[in-house]
Amino acid sequence: MSKKNPRKSKRNQAAIKESFFNRVDRFFYSKSNLIFWISFGFTLLFSFLLFNFRVSEAGDDSAYIVRAYDFIKEGIFPAFQGPLYPMVLSLFIWIFGLNITLLKFLSLIALVFHLYLFYKAFKGNVSSTILSFTLIIISFNSYLLYYSSQTFNEAFFMLLQASLFLLFFKVISKNKEDAKWFDYLIIGMFLFLLGITKTIGFSALFAALVFLLLEKRWKGSLITFFSFVGFYMILSLVKKYFFDVGTAQFESQLNTLLQVNPYDASEGVETFSGFIQRFLINSKLYLSKHFLNFLGLKQNLSSSTISLTILVYLIFFISFIFSFKKNRYILFTGLYLLFMCGATFLSLQTRWDQDRLIIPFFPLMLIFLLSGIHYLGEIKKLRWIHAFMIGFFVIVFFANLSVTTKRVKQNNDFLINGLAGNQFYGMTPDWVNYIKMSQWAAENIPDKVAIACRKPSVSFIYAQRKFRGIYRIPTENADTLLKNLKDQNVHYVIMGNLRKYPNQKTEYTINTVQRYLYYIQVKYPEKIRHIHTIGLDEKAYLFQIAY
Repeated sequence: MSKKNPRKSKRNQAAIKESFFNRVDRFFYSKSNLIFWISFGFTLLFSFLLFNFRVSEAGDDSAYIVRAYDFIKEGIFPAFQGPLYPMVLSLFIWIFGLNITLLKFLSLIALVFHLYLFYKAFKGNVSSTILSFTLIIISFNSYLLYYSSQTFNEAFFMLLQASLFLLFFKVISKNKEDAKWFDYLIIGMFLFLLGITKTIGFSALFAALVFLLLEKRWKGSLITFFSFVGFYMILSLVKKYFFDVGTAQFESQLNTLLQVNPYDASEGVETFSGFIQRFLINSKLYLSKHFLNFLGLKQNLSSSTISLTILVYLIFFISFIFSFKKNRYILFTGLYLLFMCGATFLSLQTRWDQDRLIIPFFPLMLIFLLSGIHYLGEIKKLRWIHAFMIGFFVIVFFANLSVTTKRVKQNNDFLINGLAGNQFYGMTPDWVNYIKMSQWAAENIPDKVAIACRKPSVSFIYAQRKFRGIYRIPTENADTLLKNLKDQNVHYVIMGNLRKYPNQKTEYTINTVQRYLYYIQVKYPEKIRHIHTIGLDEKAYLFQIAY
């Protein structure tokens, strides 16, 4: 009878003890490069199939283009929101002109580079199974890929965010003594770049400093902080001495965020309890509604539930507890999400309710929350959780694929007509009439006088002429309203019948311009003269202001 080899016996026992999830993890680690290239291919394919040639009706994406145009053509610094993205766009406008398709394509490039940097940052630092799943999901997620063909700043922000994570992870992987001052200088610079891309990005500075202090990297935290401050001061000096900037980035948004109603200052400023309520409502909206939509698991876009919100927060808390002991990279990811999402939920008006406000954090949320569940499953009595995770991955994969496939089919005619240059295809009559009126006014009104409207950035894109915006009613006093228009050299006003609910025609429209002119007309009926009408239904009107 042959004797058992003790070494071989120990290896067999180790293999038996190794969990199924760990074996799966080793497999995905060995195939990690292949997984990346598959996700890279999916990203390109579905970005093309979902490509949208139009600017959005909201006007925010076209507003970035307007600010970029103003910066490169007129030297107007883009102070509102984050200035960096319009400044980057302005370089391409300077070289190639106002090519909207090219500017949209830049978002696709940013998203592809984000995918690569995200992969490089997390490879070897988190579970390969979780990373592979995240890469595949975001590579054909229709909610995320929507921003690969839009001139919102989300894709550009995600590129900078992934760059920061890659640099930060490389620094914290070194011993305190091995990390150079230059490493922290660059981290401070990228934290600064995040902040001047999206104002919420300034919250990342607190996440970085808290992490460095927890690691007792005293010198690193000081260099990072003063690097951030130094770059911010340089920008402030450049604005002061080279540009006429009326308000700072913070000032231009802070007043709106502090108001109870962002469109009506008369309702006053939000109270402390109001901010708490805002945080709770936004948590429910973005965590139980939009996050579940991103996963393909919630088809009812109009509802959100408190139980799902509590579940997400519970998993977030579990991830935080485990990350302190098990994974510094996950710990920083959690701190980053804590400050970024916390500031988002606290500051945003609940009525805005837009998925783009948290879409840049979606890949990080997947990594962080799934890592917490994974660490929970490493407890011997809870290993069944790993089987649940594998099943969850399969369900989310097919749910996402189903949602994206439907959207690809829906976008097919838009893609074909967009490639053919049909700019009005798929637009509702209210928007067709509004844009045609913008184009008519641009051609027939002298350049020496200004034209005002409700969506000036959209009008600019289609009419290639600058318009003044009427966004709110500051007062009901006719003389003040007239003076506001006269001070801006506005002699003509476009009034559309833009739908309040875009997907259905109702009696409700965006009536800001209508109300603005109404208050003037009540006191001075002779000063509002009708000039032109376009459309048979949901008409657009052009009025002249006779001072």
